[in-house]
Amino acid sequence: MASLDSHRALREVIGAGKAAVQKLGIEGIARFIARQPDVGGRLVLSNVRGAGDVGASSGIVLFTARYDGADGPLSRDLVLRHAPQSQSRLFYAYDLARQFKVQLALHRQGRVPVPEPLWLDADGRELGVQGFVMAQKPGAAPHSAAFASGPLVALTPAERALALDDVLRAQADIHNTNLAAAGLEDFMMPAEGQTALARCINWYWQTWDWIQTKDHARLAPVRRWLLDNAPARGPELTHGDATLHNYMFHNKRLSAVIDWEMSCLGHAETDLALQCLTNRLFAPPPASGLPRPPATAEWLARYRAQGGRALAGLEYYTRLAAYIITIALGALQRNMPAAQRAAQQPFAEAIWWEAEN
Repeated sequence: MASLDSHRALREVIGAGKAAVQKLGIEGIARFIARQPDVGGRLVLSNVRGAGDVGASSGIVLFTARYDGADGPLSRDLVLRHAPQSQSRLFYAYDLARQFKVQLALHRQGRVPVPEPLWLDADGRELGVQGFVMAQKPGAAPHSAAFASGPLVALTPAERALALDDVLRAQADIHNTNLAAAGLEDFMMPAEGQTALARCINWYWQTWDWIQTKDHARLAPVRRWLLDNAPARGPELTHGDATLHNYMFHNKRLSAVIDWEMSCLGHAETDLALQCLTNRLFAPPPASGLPRPPATAEWLARYRAQGGRALAGLEYYTRLAAYIITIALGALQRNMPAAQRAAQQPFAEAIWWEAEN
């Protein structure tokens, strides 16, 4: 059960991540866009701004671009997502080209609502860092504590049920993606391992090895257990960061699934376990008067009703989800003052308990 302290810890963690992302100048962004073959005439960028309370891992710049397209003048609301270069970044390795690839594949298939990816700087030659521009989707993303703050809280219970069904239908559509048709058969994490799931586990371990916190050795048995007990199952496309703050809502319904940098081949259960665990960790206190997230059994039943397959072994995947959160939290906390880290220790220990038990 979440407390106000866990919500404060979450705000501090997100703030630490955003502070570690370098800012790109608008001049470099304009040069990159102006060099695209489908951009002509005089390019004007306006309404340039950051992304508010989202984006703890990669840089995000929102803006409007006016230029001449093939059929005449255009005015488009766009997003630049770019890799951080700071040593204080969240993950050891970033590959925005992977995110561009999966978004483009899903956008072409048309079942999962993703922002249309437009232009990729795969090697950072134009922007100075790797990044890509995509279309903006209308809507607002919830806070990471989605039942305490944001668009879901403002809905009636019936409206919220429809919005959450949209989320779970999108999850099912992601997991049901035809990998061969989408060109994603080899979309595994770039790490060692004989299976897609092992590569995912080891990809996160690269960051844990890199940041070398005082708890480094404590997580080693968790990783070993995850590798030794990994269920044998064929790979599926996963979102990778399926917490509710990566779902945007407009006019009370789902408008976009965003933040695909952790997407990879894996098992559908990982996404659902991450959703259920974070729903539970960040749920408002019962006496708060705020909406409560559905219980895990109801969440999984609704996923099945929206086209998802039958799930199994959620206990394993809950430990995997906690392992992922522990690594991300450790990476972000190293950018915080010692007093702030100490104040967050009860919150961190709750996640450690999930990973170790």
